[in-house]
Amino acid sequence: MKKIISTSLCFISFLPLSFLSAQDFAVAGFIKGKVNILSANDSSKLWKALKVNDVIQPGDTIKTGNGSKVDLVFKDSEFRLQPNTTFVLKEWDPKKQVSKAYVENGAAWFRAKDFKKGSFEVSSPTSTAGVRGTAFGVYYMPKEKKTYTCVCEGKVDVNGQVFEKGMGASVGTDEAIERNEYKDIISKEGANLAFQKKMQTLPMLSQCLACHKPIGWEAKDRIPDEKYGK
Repeated sequence: MKKIISTSLCFISFLPLSFLSAQDFAVAGFIKGKVNILSANDSSKLWKALKVNDVIQPGDTIKTGNGSKVDLVFKDSEFRLQPNTTFVLKEWDPKKQVSKAYVENGAAWFRAKDFKKGSFEVSSPTSTAGVRGTAFGVYYMPKEKKTYTCVCEGKVDVNGQVFEKGMGASVGTDEAIERNEYKDIISKEGANLAFQKKMQTLPMLSQCLACHKPIGWEAKDRIPDEKYGK
C-alpha cells in the first residue's frame, strides 16, 4: 500500500487549466531515443511520440524506452527522466508553486527551484518525497519493490523522515525506512572507488553515474547526462 504523507500545505486549491498559459507548464527540453506520452486530454487514449517543446499537463504519463531519456524544464526547475521510466504528472499549479508527480517505475532526478514557497512532492509505489528548493533523485525498482531516494542539495522528507545532502532512503512494501549515506563515495568531481564497491550491493547506484562520472574506474554502458555528466 502506498503511503502518502504531505509535507507542506494543508489546504491546496488548483486553478482551472483555462487560467494557465503555455508558459505556466513544463515542456520537453531535451529528448534522446524513444519517448512516448499519453495525454490526459487526448480522447483517443493513444500513446504518441513526445517532441521537443511539447507541453506537459496534469494527468499526462511519459514513458522512456531502453537507452532513452527526456528532460522536462520549467523556468529554473528540471525533471530528468532516465531510461525505462514511467512518470506521471499528477498535479500542477505554478501560481501556488504546487507540483505532485509519480514515478511508477525507473529513475528520475529533480531540481525544484521554483517551488520554495509551496509544495513539491514525488511519490512512488512505496514512498513520498516532499521538498522545497531541492535537488534529489527517486528510483523505483519493481523487482525489489523498493524506492530509493538520494539527496543532492537541500533536504528531503521521505515518509515523514528528513534526509540531508549526501544521504538517502530506501523504502520497501513494509514501509520500513533504511537510511544510507553517500557523501564519502560521491562528489561534484565524480564517483570514487568506494562508490564502485557499494554499487555491488546497491545496483540502483548505477543511476547516479549519469551525472557523476567514475573516478579511477570505468562503468560499462554508462550514458552521461548532457548537462551534468561531462
